Amino acid sequence: AIGQLRETISPGYGFTAIIVAFLGRLNPIGAIVAGLILALTYLGGESAQMSLGISDKVARVFQGMLLFFVLGCDTLIQYRIRLVTGRMKAEGAR
Repeated sequence: AIGQLRETISPGYGFTAIIVAFLGRLNPIGAIVAGLILALTYLGGESAQMSLGISDKVARVFQGMLLFFVLGCDTLIQYRIRLVTGRMKAEGAR
């Protein structure tokens, strides 16, 4: 047992820590807030699993969607992607 790596040593906390650090913007206070939010999703997922009988993957999917939408918003804000309409094209052609 000593000196051997077991499968149950880490149930994925490293990946969750990466999400917490990103959502917290590498700020200690932000990391605490993001950690609390993700802890609530874990607890809510466990509660839903026990009461409704759904899969434990539902909470993981929600966390993935949260990260995906934050990344998408960051991309749209950073690169200032705007939709060009016909009126804007006509004004730009002058």
